[in-house]
Amino acid sequence: MPPVPPALSEWLQPGLITAALAMIWYEVKASEARQGKWIDELRADNRSLGEKPDRLLESLLAARQR
Repeated sequence: MPPVPPALSEWLQPGLITAALAMIWYEVKASEARQGKWIDELRADNRSLGEKPDRLLESLLAARQR
């Protein structure tokens, strides 16, 4: 195996690798949080849309009974 060039060995310092992995980990967790928030908003919208047909049906039935 050929030796690692000095310029490359400077980039492969343990602290730099740890910092890069920490930044990647932070971005993955932030992405998961954004996705979770987005899913919660979609569920809330779905619930509110699900209630509207029920209210419409109830008002139609009430109008029919009058």
